[in-house]
Amino acid sequence: MFSLENNLYAMNTHYRYYPLEYFFKVAKQNGFKNAEIWLCPQHFFINYNESENPKKLLELSKTYDIKIKCLCPEQNNPKPNNIAARDKFLISRTYNYFKRIIDLANYIGCSKVLVTPGWNYYDEELTIARKRSATMLKNICDYAESRRVTLVLESIWKQSSDIAPNIEKIKTLKESINRKNLKLTIDLGAISAANESIKDWFEAFGEDIEHCHFVDGNPTGHLSWGRGNRNMTNDLKHFYKNGYNGGFSLEFVNPVCFRNPSVEDLKTIEIFKKSLSALSEHKKCEKMEGNKQHDKTF
Repeated sequence: MFSLENNLYAMNTHYRYYPLEYFFKVAKQNGFKNAEIWLCPQHFFINYNESENPKKLLELSKTYDIKIKCLCPEQNNPKPNNIAARDKFLISRTYNYFKRIIDLANYIGCSKVLVTPGWNYYDEELTIARKRSATMLKNICDYAESRRVTLVLESIWKQSSDIAPNIEKIKTLKESINRKNLKLTIDLGAISAANESIKDWFEAFGEDIEHCHFVDGNPTGHLSWGRGNRNMTNDLKHFYKNGYNGGFSLEFVNPVCFRNPSVEDLKTIEIFKKSLSALSEHKKCEKMEGNKQHDKTF
């Protein structure tokens, strides 16, 4: 069964107008034990050739007893670190950036780094951009393997990239990369934009799904829970039925969540607890029904 302590991950995306230590302090107060860290410059500066001292993250993690389970690099337009970059200088810089992210993950004991397919240029054929994306992801995977780090790939909605906005394209891209340490992230906002479901993703990828950006929406928007129209209990049922035991990261990126981020987290935690209770009851009912069916056979 899922729990706040094991599965719900705090994330600092909606704490962007507060210091990073404030995020850790509030996350501890709210009961989080795990976090995914978005590597925005105002929280932890890192680029292709320099960074803050990684001890900063280690010390915050230890001080507030919050394990960093995933790192989320900056990589979508207009950020410079495009997985599908085509200029030689940009390609080199992007690769070096991700190497440094992976080294950071290895140093702080974080096992996962989130990646995207990158974004295409509008004056080129999509097949060319997809080929560059696959090449870069292969190279990053190989470096990550040497550091015992897993990459968790998510789809991006078509407003940001045409490279892999849906299951079909993600599957093709993943197969072309063919690396064991390339796993998948379900981003509820992105899959909703593609008119896909959690069930669809598990049918396509099964146990390769190891991470989730857990957000509400109408159907998209990356909202905190309660601000959209998703049904968390139903969503958790699909994850539970498929044996998922990864994290549910709260990647709230809508500005409505920025002013009072702790309030948004607390509302989400309340809904999460109610959903877990409903899921537990559902599990009991299924067990009772199974016992009845078993009795009928004898």
